[in-house]
Amino acid sequence: MALSMENLGASLSQRSLLLSPRSPLLRAASEQGRFGFSQVERRRIYRLGGAVRPSVVATMVLRERTVSAEVEEKPVRFKVRAAVTVRRKKKEDLKETVASQFDALLDKMGKHVVLELISTKIDLKTGKPKASSRAELRGWSEKKAAAKAEKAVYTAEFAVDSDFGEAGAITVLNWHHGEFFLESVVVEGFACGPVHFPCNSWVQPTRIHPTKRIFFSNTPYLPSETPVGLRELRQQELKELRGDGKGQRKLTDRVFDYDTYNDLGNPDKGIEFARPTLGGEKRPYPRRLRTGRPPTISDPETESRVEDPLPTYVPRDDRFEEGKVEMLTAGARKAVLHNLVPLLVAGFCPESNEFKAFHEVDNLFKEGLRLKQSLQDQLFHKLPLVSKIEESSDGLLRYDTPNIITKDKFAWLRDDEFARQTLAGINPVNIQKLQAFPPVSELDPAVYGPRESSIEEEHIISHLEGMPVQQALEEEKLFLLDFHDAYLPFLDRINAQDGRKAYGTRTLFFLTKLGTLKPIAIELSLPPVRPGDPQANRVLTPPTDATSNWLWQLAKAHVCSNDAGVHQLVNHWLKTHACMEPFIVAAHRQLSAMHPVFKLLKPHMRYTLHVNSLARQILINGGGVIESGFTPGPVGLEISAAAYRDHWRIDHEGLPADLLRRGMAVEDDTQPHGLRLVIEDYPYAADGLLLWSAIEKWVEKYVAAYYTDAESVRSDWELQSWYAEAVGVGHADKRDAPWWPQLASTGELSSFLTTLIWLCSAQHAALNFGQYPLGGYIPNRPPLMRRLVPAVGNPEYEYFRSDPARYFLASLPSLTQATTFMTVIDTLSTHSADEEYLGERPDPYTWTADGDMVEAFHEFAAEVRRAEAEIVQRNADPARRNRCGAGVLPYELLAPSSGPGITCRGVPNSVTI
Repeated sequence: MALSMENLGASLSQRSLLLSPRSPLLRAASEQGRFGFSQVERRRIYRLGGAVRPSVVATMVLRERTVSAEVEEKPVRFKVRAAVTVRRKKKEDLKETVASQFDALLDKMGKHVVLELISTKIDLKTGKPKASSRAELRGWSEKKAAAKAEKAVYTAEFAVDSDFGEAGAITVLNWHHGEFFLESVVVEGFACGPVHFPCNSWVQPTRIHPTKRIFFSNTPYLPSETPVGLRELRQQELKELRGDGKGQRKLTDRVFDYDTYNDLGNPDKGIEFARPTLGGEKRPYPRRLRTGRPPTISDPETESRVEDPLPTYVPRDDRFEEGKVEMLTAGARKAVLHNLVPLLVAGFCPESNEFKAFHEVDNLFKEGLRLKQSLQDQLFHKLPLVSKIEESSDGLLRYDTPNIITKDKFAWLRDDEFARQTLAGINPVNIQKLQAFPPVSELDPAVYGPRESSIEEEHIISHLEGMPVQQALEEEKLFLLDFHDAYLPFLDRINAQDGRKAYGTRTLFFLTKLGTLKPIAIELSLPPVRPGDPQANRVLTPPTDATSNWLWQLAKAHVCSNDAGVHQLVNHWLKTHACMEPFIVAAHRQLSAMHPVFKLLKPHMRYTLHVNSLARQILINGGGVIESGFTPGPVGLEISAAAYRDHWRIDHEGLPADLLRRGMAVEDDTQPHGLRLVIEDYPYAADGLLLWSAIEKWVEKYVAAYYTDAESVRSDWELQSWYAEAVGVGHADKRDAPWWPQLASTGELSSFLTTLIWLCSAQHAALNFGQYPLGGYIPNRPPLMRRLVPAVGNPEYEYFRSDPARYFLASLPSLTQATTFMTVIDTLSTHSADEEYLGERPDPYTWTADGDMVEAFHEFAAEVRRAEAEIVQRNADPARRNRCGAGVLPYELLAPSSGPGITCRGVPNSVTI
């Protein structure tokens, strides 16, 4: 019957389905009269099997209020068929296996999965959307048991009237006992061609979720252009996702809401485990996803914790898929460190917990970490799939050799490599051009003493290639790595901890004629003893003898420790994880799945909420990895909060704005990206601009397709609600800041969306996936320092002079601290097999029915591939000494593609680890 209908041809009302959902005809016809004829824009609509050929269609549109006056004809019923793709779990636990067997019984008893198509039109008699007959998925368990593939495809038939119109939504009721993952539904039999419903969602049984689940077709609609039959459903779905802000969330929920970071501590375990709340007037911070857990007994303002390995709440569809879980729990790497480390620590003798010589560090990669046999036995029970232990009869835990020592074992000792990593390392976003000499602080001098640095011209004049300081400034030759203000207010509390020592450091660099940097002075600052007193500053310069060489190495190690802390606490966690979470939560609450902007952002939100939830559970929590592995310890998150309060601005987070702010680029319309880099061979910036440009062009084209002018942006109530909520609630502590973009024009919208996508993809990749390759060799980049730089007259100075190498190693993390940190960053640097990279989508042809945007996305993907080819050429160019040369690592952190594992490259679409 369906075929016969297609052969008869579409009625006038059916032919109108070929119109773009944003066609002005659909609006004008209803406003100007009973019906009208109009020529509509050429626009491709993708269906299964290719694009419908663009054509000009003359269409008659009938006003709904006059239709009932027409001569009524009995609608002809015909059938359409749906292919329903269900993704099966690769592994089921006992509970899930029992549930599957119970589902089989329920299926035979008539308890099926029931689907119903919803039209974009309303039934004039009922005032409700037109609906098809209900269809049941039969033979569920038989097909599921018989199929060996990861996916099972079921068919369903729906009966619809000839005046049904276009299918705009589908509802699903799961009468089984367990959940199932609905990947997609494709309906064929309509004159307009196949209709795609990309679902990608867990459908809960009716005993948990008694109402129908709603899935919309892949046709994008702005709110004002929503077909009348879908308007109520659009609002209903958003209302469900928002929840009511009450009660504790269940793991099966799909509710998005906000809360402060009030779950980092556990005062019920003791006062030493209490942590202050982040978020609020005292400690401004972004908001996190609300879980609704009850408060602790000891402190009603602190939310009770769920300790690993028990899962914390994340909306069901935002949790890791099986491939990601496998990578974290049973991959080839030393994963699930939070279970492994306590056993390691218990197995070591106190005297074996120190590195006594550099070869002992090297042996972690050559011979491995020798474990006691009893510890080995425990490990096998805890982690039976840690293959590298399993393969060794001697109980060795080997570590992969980090990239930093694969090409040149001693590269980390050299000044040029120390400087190169400020441009091409794991934290290339803090280097700045020196604007005035000497550098000055922004801290209150009444509390922290004089603002001027103690670095004087006599310290650096001999390292400026014959230039006076003023000339070096004017010729843009001096650069600064400044952690003075970030650390100084917290140093008293940091240094009061056992085994933790830090300075507030400033490092000056000179740009040589070869285009490389060299360090010319390091200032180590401690806070004044009393407010207003001078700081205890010490300036070191490049060494001239053996003693000064080791002091210089220690000073560089303290700079690296400062850098590691700011990298992890501010640039990585705060800016690419925590600050993005409110925009993701607000997107789910305020933007319909039909909204074009939601479709654009969806791949860039994947896994981020789950990643951040795990971070609160095991990384940034009290006693977690960040506290135990980095110098600031429990003070670390307060450093992060201070950075948010004083410096975070979304309008400075885009790459061009950030480079301009740091003085690392100047505006220049003659350059390809409108910027001239002050240091031409700045790998992070140069490669980043390639990806920024590709993202920017793609977003501008996408925005222009849906917003014709400023008024269309301002009048989009879902878009404006999303932005207002993300700012006013998600970033409530900074909502009154004057620098927030207004989001009142197409340009502002494009710029803002480009910045979000940049931060979630390229920026996060640049800051994350080099952690083990560059930081896995602890002497290169110690995250924690345990001793200050000794001075003459200090009790430790003689120990230093007698054995400087041993003193240096004793200043770094202990063996257990080092291996803990190494295993964590091993996991954090790993790509999972299900990673989706920039320029990729799992459904490249069906994520939208807008054919023009499908084509534009493929153009974007091609631009990303061209950027990667350019990066390959740059890494082979010997003139680019910061990425090519003897023993020099190529810069690949912004090369978009990657295989699974630790590759030191690859740009995922989103924050996935």
